[in-house]
Amino acid sequence: MRITSAMLADSAQVHSGKLFILGGGFDTIRTRSVPAVHKALAVVMVAEVTPGERETDLSIEVTLLDEDMQSLGPRASGTLRVGDTPTHRPGQASIIPLAIPFFDLRFPAEQGYVFRVSHQDEELTRIPFSVLVVPQPPT
Repeated sequence: MRITSAMLADSAQVHSGKLFILGGGFDTIRTRSVPAVHKALAVVMVAEVTPGERETDLSIEVTLLDEDMQSLGPRASGTLRVGDTPTHRPGQASIIPLAIPFFDLRFPAEQGYVFRVSHQDEELTRIPFSVLVVPQPPT
């Protein structure tokens, strides 16, 4: 399995094998102060599963890390199982969209962060982003 694309989005879901993304592709979360709580975001990915990986359990883990690669606690894990269909040509990979929501994420500092995506302790991809404090303009 490999990840062919990955991004952050305000919201995303998979329906009928397609990704529906709202507010996708950002790399900065702007806040008035830290620590900050971000109400919701989604880790959005497209995975390519080889024919030899079909009909097997593929574990996926998504972990939030700070810029020093220390875990902040929030993580999601699960198992992906891709079946074989008669529409696949011999040797053709399966393209699998994934949308993993996270809620009420706490960011302790203005710095860089990363979502690390792994399969059986092997890193598949990283999605880096920053939390930036933007002061409120004087009134």
